[in-house]
Amino acid sequence: MGQNPTSGVLSLKRRRELYAVCQKYDVIIVEDDPYWYLQFPTATERSAKNFAEDNRKPKDWRSSGYDFLDSLVPSSLNIDTDGRVIRLDTFSKTIAPGCRLGWITAQPALVERIQRITETSTQQPSGFVQSMIAEMLMGPAKSDGKGPAPGGEGWNADGWVRWIEGLRGNYERRMNAMASTLDAGKEIVKSGRRNSLSEALAANSMSDNDDDDWAVVEKTQMYSFDWPVGGMFLWVRLHFETHPLAGKVPGPRLSRAMWLFWTTKPYLVLVSPGTIFSPTPEIRDSEGWQYYRLCFAACDEDQLLPISKRFVDGVNAFWRIKDAKKIDKLLEEEDKASENGVNVEDMTRMAEFGHLMGPCAF
Repeated sequence: MGQNPTSGVLSLKRRRELYAVCQKYDVIIVEDDPYWYLQFPTATERSAKNFAEDNRKPKDWRSSGYDFLDSLVPSSLNIDTDGRVIRLDTFSKTIAPGCRLGWITAQPALVERIQRITETSTQQPSGFVQSMIAEMLMGPAKSDGKGPAPGGEGWNADGWVRWIEGLRGNYERRMNAMASTLDAGKEIVKSGRRNSLSEALAANSMSDNDDDDWAVVEKTQMYSFDWPVGGMFLWVRLHFETHPLAGKVPGPRLSRAMWLFWTTKPYLVLVSPGTIFSPTPEIRDSEGWQYYRLCFAACDEDQLLPISKRFVDGVNAFWRIKDAKKIDKLLEEEDKASENGVNVEDMTRMAEFGHLMGPCAF
């Protein structure tokens, strides 16, 4: 759910199809699903025409007891008849990124093997974090540590579901704010004037009674994206083939220059380039450089709108660069770093964790 970086969501129909393939070839499914609670109905209605039909549940489907959980695309555990699904969940995306605490759901034989591996490797997650999360959910513990103390109040299941439902709503508002801003600015508009009436008449654009001076408006699409259906990210593709320097400057070089251009004043935004998410060097070199990942979960909504606007403004300004020497100037320091063996992509990964741009990082 909310796949990183594309924010795509596998429908129930697609899960059934994949499960059938895994049954045929006896494959274990590891369902790592930290963003399951973050599914956005507004984006689903907008971008996925068959989404509701593909997620239709059978009449005998068992309810969780919570309308919010029942509204989500179900886990593959719900269709697991062979005990081949291992599901991974986490508190990191819903409580605090630094808590690094999660849980595994699987059939007993698999859980026993995983437990043995844990005993000889990591041993267990942080005891402090386990205590903190347990007290939050179940209330303060007894002095002997055996169960919650009498009168102690924790969130319990009802409070937990209310929390994640509210969190989903918060992130959905941020997603809509970012996506709306990007959607409004994805085209660069160029306007001009034509003074020749004969040209206009030849193009069947005017009548004899029109003024000689008339406006021409041209639109060029700079980027495109699908509204995130879930998760925390927006996956945007820049159409470098429409840039004025396309054909004069290689696309990957334009892409690196764009990434650096965003970090300059007055834009000051840091996005994650698609190259670091490419699974193979071939994909990275053929198309990964065309993409960037943005994150709308890292900033409050009042910060997100101006940052998103600066992202759009940066693309607009970059598309107005017509001199290849300006691209060379932007990349001058990176070219020197590459010559000295510095990996710029590794620096980008560090920046993702907030070491460089803080709240401005996408």
